[in-house]
Amino acid sequence: MRELFRNPWVRLAATIAGVVLVVRALGDVREVLTPFVIAFALAYFLNPLVTAMERMVSRGGGRLHPRTAAVVLIALLVVFVLVCVVVFVLPAVYHQVSEAVRRLPDWLRALRGRLEPLYQRLNLRYPEQTEEVRQRVMAALHERLPGLVAPMTHAATRAFTSLLALVLAVLHLLVIPVFTLYLLHDMNRIQHALSELVPPRHRPYVYSRMSRVDDRLSAFARGLVTMCLIMGSFYAVTFTLLGVPMGLLVGFVMGFFHMIPFMAGAVGLPIVLVLSWVDDQSPKRLIAIVALFVVSNLAEHNVLSPRLVGQRIGLHPVVVILAVLIGGTAFGFFGMLVALPTTAALSVFWPDLREAYLHSAFYRGRAT
Repeated sequence: MRELFRNPWVRLAATIAGVVLVVRALGDVREVLTPFVIAFALAYFLNPLVTAMERMVSRGGGRLHPRTAAVVLIALLVVFVLVCVVVFVLPAVYHQVSEAVRRLPDWLRALRGRLEPLYQRLNLRYPEQTEEVRQRVMAALHERLPGLVAPMTHAATRAFTSLLALVLAVLHLLVIPVFTLYLLHDMNRIQHALSELVPPRHRPYVYSRMSRVDDRLSAFARGLVTMCLIMGSFYAVTFTLLGVPMGLLVGFVMGFFHMIPFMAGAVGLPIVLVLSWVDDQSPKRLIAIVALFVVSNLAEHNVLSPRLVGQRIGLHPVVVILAVLIGGTAFGFFGMLVALPTTAALSVFWPDLREAYLHSAFYRGRAT
């Protein structure tokens, strides 16, 4: 058996099989792991701040352990922010959404009033082609609408009819902050314990690479999220001032579209333009939204992104989009959550793998 595993191809096949089994197992328990992954990401995001506050608390003295006091202070700060969001932001979002729902029939009538004359003119000029297009559109709606509505109906029915599903959903919401506090308190010890598991002969290489992994994950977890919060706040305020329906909600969502390259422009901007046009067909507001989007993206690419994220993530935009699509397709929300950090971490080892391949006997054509 030992002789068999000395063959590099056998070791490679065993490694690939092990990775496939681990990925398959993670896919089976993704619903259970999702709260833990979110909690770990939050703890990782907040750990530098907690460590800095721990140093400040240790200088001032006190009865509580410095780490415990720092975690308590962070927890109080997060609770304060959440209370401010609940008291000030959520009522405004609810008011905008309820106002949009109230005005929806008026928008539909106005939209129908604008589209019907266009349809009539096309029908008079090209009757056969217009009727054919109408039939195809209606057939596509009848064919695809049930497929779009069914998953949402199934999810809503499952959430509200299954007591177990409701209990699990509430439990997940409660587990995330509890896990986050525990992980924050022990994050430095967890990192130290993991570092001690590395064999001493491999520590220089592993420590240097993991330091680069930490830099890239820091760029993602802190720089990119901070940038998205800034962009989302900017969009929310400006869209609300411009009178875009549900401006606060749409603005924050569009801000987080900046996590994925080109998504804000390809998905977010058309949604905002359609909402604005349905509410008010004046071209001035549409031009203002486009101008605002262009200026904000120039500021993001030339000011915010270099300062907050820089080039530390080191991933090509195509790789980012592909990673998110593969993660979301394979594991749903859980996969989208871990796709970018995992890809950024693996990219650190790509130069080493490439170098090993270029110097391998297989590449050079020598017999093993």
